[in-house]
Amino acid sequence: MDDHNIFNQVVYTPLSEALKLLDERRKDKILVGKVEKLLNGDIPEILRKKKCAILFRQVATPNHETKRFLDMAKEDGLHPVIFEYHEDKFTSNNEFKHSLGQLYIQRKCSKNGDYNVEKITVVDFAKFDGKKLREVETLWKEPLNDFHKKLFNAHEYNMGGDNFYDASLWLKKNGGKAVCYYTNFFLLCSCFGVLFENFLTSKNSEGDFTKGVVLPSVENVINMVGVKPLIVPLEPMDIETDELWTSYHPKVKTLIPQK
Repeated sequence: MDDHNIFNQVVYTPLSEALKLLDERRKDKILVGKVEKLLNGDIPEILRKKKCAILFRQVATPNHETKRFLDMAKEDGLHPVIFEYHEDKFTSNNEFKHSLGQLYIQRKCSKNGDYNVEKITVVDFAKFDGKKLREVETLWKEPLNDFHKKLFNAHEYNMGGDNFYDASLWLKKNGGKAVCYYTNFFLLCSCFGVLFENFLTSKNSEGDFTKGVVLPSVENVINMVGVKPLIVPLEPMDIETDELWTSYHPKVKTLIPQK
């Protein structure tokens, strides 16, 4: 993890190569058969039907990170699917989950194009901290998951039902905890889709997750089926922690009820 070049080679695959490998592996009956057997045939139907780009977030929301994902998928002819985990717990201590409850609305503030953000709180953090995400409501009593889906309407994304997959049941059946289900999730990404993600290596909880869960899961997949999962960096590696990626375009403000 200390050598970023080696880490990137082990975990990631260049996009052009990943697209080629996805085509090849979907046609590899031996590889597909191995993966299906290891997963007991439990492959989400959308991954069987279409060549998919996968983003895994507990709640789908149209922040700048998701916009980049959708643009990359469209440009490369992949069907975008956002895996969600509504049974996961809401917590203000997690940067992404916090951004679901307090939106950072990007706004231009100077002639040279610099931006800052307007913070709009939409959840009572004290009330819902530790609750399952499917139980969390906005300040105006709307399910938080539904609210974030509605925000997609502020953009011209043309998202349909097959662009969202609540993987809660699938994750539960495959271990229920990240240390258990990530190997099987990466098995899906060995031949059924390309995962777009940045795994952080900084010395904090995100770095601990990468070291304790991600790297062992990549190794497990290689040992089990002989190939590594197809993972493409979603964001430029040098700005992976920039708060820009969890902020929103100002147009989403039109969908936030006024107090």
